Amino acid sequence: MMRLTRAAYRFQLLCQLVSPERNSSASREDTLQSFINIMEAWEVEEFFTFYQFAYDVYDKVLTNIYWDLHPDNPRFNDQGRPPTPDGAFDLDSDFSRENYLEGTTLHGLAFLHTVLFQIKDHENLVSTMQKQIQSSYIPIDGMVGMFGDTQQIIRRQDQPSERDQMEADRVPLVFVRDEIDKPPRAWTMIWDDTYSNLYGSHIPDEIRDWGYVFWDEATLERTGGFKLLRYQLGEDWRDNDPRDDFI
Repeated sequence: MMRLTRAAYRFQLLCQLVSPERNSSASREDTLQSFINIMEAWEVEEFFTFYQFAYDVYDKVLTNIYWDLHPDNPRFNDQGRPPTPDGAFDLDSDFSRENYLEGTTLHGLAFLHTVLFQIKDHENLVSTMQKQIQSSYIPIDGMVGMFGDTQQIIRRQDQPSERDQMEADRVPLVFVRDEIDKPPRAWTMIWDDTYSNLYGSHIPDEIRDWGYVFWDEATLERTGGFKLLRYQLGEDWRDNDPRDDFI
């Protein structure tokens, strides 16, 4: 529970640091990278897992209200074209949709709570989202964004760290016990009890979907989590170790 609480706290902090509404002389990309740099890789995975959970919530919501927000919906017939009618959004463009999802996710915990627990009906959902959808492009994702391969390569070239060297040296990192300042058992297992500074795109989304970094050792053992983890990693990594790409 403490790992999940920490992830939620850092998610909220992230939203405050890189909000599209925030005016700052520092770029949002640099701010996010500095935020990532203070954490161990498994802690990055914790808050990125929470971010992806929130992102997926809004992804499902936009799918649900797609036609309600479509510029061709008759509800907007009293408005001229162009431009896009007030209250309508272009969700047919993957680029625009992803930017809307990122921006809306960055509203933080309060709005996420509203969407999950306080929406009364479909029309309430539509009107609420119309007021809160915003666009953002950092981007925050596990492919081309701040958690993707390219950005991690750039960071290692421009800001090599002691953690990178520990990874290269395969410094032992053995699970000791379930404590907040120690890596979770799932993390030490996937890296064969040695250090890794990889996160994001190097970790299969499938294991992030069930929150692998939040589970304690006993629960993983009791529920078959270890077996599922090994299977999903095997399907994605085969016999490869992503760390070898940085040697």
